Amino acid sequence: MRLYIVRHGVTELNKSNIRQSGDGYLSPEGISQARAVADKLSELTIDSIFTSTYPRARQTADIISAKVKQLLVQESEYLVEVRLPSEMIGKPKDDPRSMRILNEIQAHYGSEGWRYSDEETFDEFVSRAHTVLDYIAKTGFENVVVVTHERFIRVLVGVMLLGKEFTPDVFRVVRQNLYISNTGVTICDLVHIDNREWRLITLNDHSHI
Repeated sequence: MRLYIVRHGVTELNKSNIRQSGDGYLSPEGISQARAVADKLSELTIDSIFTSTYPRARQTADIISAKVKQLLVQESEYLVEVRLPSEMIGKPKDDPRSMRILNEIQAHYGSEGWRYSDEETFDEFVSRAHTVLDYIAKTGFENVVVVTHERFIRVLVGVMLLGKEFTPDVFRVVRQNLYISNTGVTICDLVHIDNREWRLITLNDHSHI
């Protein structure tokens, strides 16, 4: 099986470096990006498309589907973005209070039972990534597109490469150093279905934009 993980197209809040909620749609630039990645994927054989339920991801997936054999787009809440505390939503990424909150959360990753407010914990989003990958591996499809979000793509890549060795310390490094462009495509192959062994083929291909 080959998995094409696609980040959604850009939104106005992305461009402004504002942390956004599940709401929000693609900007005109984001629509152009989605069309460009759809053109790229249309050259391949795609069997199925899964997407986050967020509008910006669903829009991206629908644009891809329109170009790739009008495939059915299947939504899943398991593919939504890693949830941050409500206190950070709508704030600039360099907002001092938000940065302090994020640093505190990262310091407590892996601390059982600790939560700043209503965010998703490390164990929760890692468990969600395992669920996503286990489900996709069992579908029987050969070539699958998944449209999701930047932070969750980092988690998926970490889990695929490291499995149970994907620890909070590793995630802190991945989060800081791994950038995923809007409509960037990450390609992974499932090389051993029983052991859920994945191989990273391409990371964040954004040559189409």
